[in-house]
Amino acid sequence: MADLASIARIPGVASAVLGDEAGGFYDAIREGDGESVASVSGFLAASLARAGEELGLGAVRRIATAGERRGFVIVKIGQAYVTARVEPASALGAVERALDAAAGTGG
Repeated sequence: MADLASIARIPGVASAVLGDEAGGFYDAIREGDGESVASVSGFLAASLARAGEELGLGAVRRIATAGERRGFVIVKIGQAYVTARVEPASALGAVERALDAAAGTGG
């Protein structure tokens, strides 16, 4: 399972939540409502994984989105999903690379 404490130390990660595809909540760092984040992230990950299969993308292992001020990234690590809130949004690329390294996917 992912080491949430080390992920939370990545520069730009404002909070991190560990959950599963079914929306189960395992842990959170600097997130007041980790259960809700895990639930929504699990739903998004499962839905986009199915869409990825239909589109022929293969297994979707990372989802990232950014607004003007912050971004979010959901990464599959083992059987769990890590959701990281990234601030500022400009740090999203660096956080994605660091999470890929943590997941052992390399990009």
